[in-house]
Amino acid sequence: MALQTNFKSPARMGTLGEGASASSSGGVRQESKGVDFERRSFLGKVVGGVGAAVAATTLYPIVRYIIPPSSTVKEINEMVVGKASEVPPKGFKIYQFNKDKVLVINDNGKLTACSAVCTHLGCLVHWESAAVEIVCPCHGAKYKQTGEIISGPQPLPLKIFNVKVDGENLVISKA
Repeated sequence: MALQTNFKSPARMGTLGEGASASSSGGVRQESKGVDFERRSFLGKVVGGVGAAVAATTLYPIVRYIIPPSSTVKEINEMVVGKASEVPPKGFKIYQFNKDKVLVINDNGKLTACSAVCTHLGCLVHWESAAVEIVCPCHGAKYKQTGEIISGPQPLPLKIFNVKVDGENLVISKA
């Protein structure tokens, strides 16, 4: 008694399966090529879009760095920056004046003003009332209250500004 099966041997089955023709003009083959072509085209567009997005996000900061922004700040010679009472006795406060940051020092009623940006690497300086000097926290540069160099790696003294009290207002002007 022989057991009959409906399986066909692989040698008899073509590479396309039963009923498919091996010619390139067969319906099964052409549909497969059409679907593959559409997928490749879609995936090519997706990969191209992602590549364009990566290129744009990489190039944008570089272009912004190379091309400086237009200057819209109008330079003025004198400006009210705040109230005189905002600067505590034996203390300091930093104000914005034009493009500069200005350190205003109140040394027992004597007001002085100079740039708040160290000439070494551009760090913000602060006033140390106990030592009676301006100190840069980055590399230990020290300046006198008038902006002159005491010690440190800085190449230049701090830029000096004029400061006066007009009523309750604190007025800074270019020296």
